[in-house]
Amino acid sequence: MLEYEKKFRAMGKTKIAGIDEVGRGPLCGPVVASAVILPENIDIPGLTDSKKISPKKRLLLYDKIFEKADYIGVGIVNEDRIDEINILNATIESMILSIEDLNIKPDFLLVDGNMKNLTTIPQESIIKGDSKSLSISAASVIAKVTRDRMMKDYDMVFPYYGFSRNMGYGTKEHIQALKKNFSTPIHRKTFKPVSDYLPDFNDIEDINRLRLQLAAAELLKNAHSLIDINLNEYHILTSKDNSYNIYFLNTEFAKNEICDLVVDILDNDSNKKDISSNLNISVISVEFSKAKPKVKYEKCT
Repeated sequence: MLEYEKKFRAMGKTKIAGIDEVGRGPLCGPVVASAVILPENIDIPGLTDSKKISPKKRLLLYDKIFEKADYIGVGIVNEDRIDEINILNATIESMILSIEDLNIKPDFLLVDGNMKNLTTIPQESIIKGDSKSLSISAASVIAKVTRDRMMKDYDMVFPYYGFSRNMGYGTKEHIQALKKNFSTPIHRKTFKPVSDYLPDFNDIEDINRLRLQLAAAELLKNAHSLIDINLNEYHILTSKDNSYNIYFLNTEFAKNEICDLVVDILDNDSNKKDISSNLNISVISVEFSKAKPKVKYEKCT
């Protein structure tokens, strides 16, 4: 699995990045790429193509890669951009973003598949590279776990489609949900059969629920981790940068009541005073127009 890395190290290349992506085929959600630079002569037992590894083992390998890799970069291109530039160009863009996210410039790229000339950096494209190169295999695991976690969060935001099981791929369950419930804001509108099930405004049964879902989707795209979403009482709880963030469509609660709510959601013995000092409270507003809806957040003092 280090044959390619050794070959190019012998040519004087010392910062070799393996690159892979996941998410070209799904009907919704992002395409995610990763770039990974591993140290020389590294050994990570069991690491191979992420599709051949069980979810439980993938998580263990994900942690091991973060522990041992020299540099890791991730590139995410969301569904609206995919619709704008098509999935092939979005895939290339995600790979380039993952290289830029490394915080160091590689001197050689090992790229899964037949992608040519991603950047001006010299590269070798390797068909089925995720089972031939350890660096590419590591990138495939990082990309897969990153995207799966996003889709599991999206499953909380958009129930009924089975995203935590199908990861957005067009399974029977997913297609049936599309026919019954129409597409969601994270579906790729240019993909078939999604384009056959785009809702218009008259198809929206609960406009406040849609507002909350739009806000939650935007927060996830901005690196928030979703802790809880209540689609009936219209609030979202996330964490980011060591802070809790709770969002309401409207709120007349006092701050101490909101802290009580957060403690209940977290279901632990957290000190309410500590949460209060580390809690951001915001009200969501959504402006609908012919263009893309605009979500705004107003912090409560």
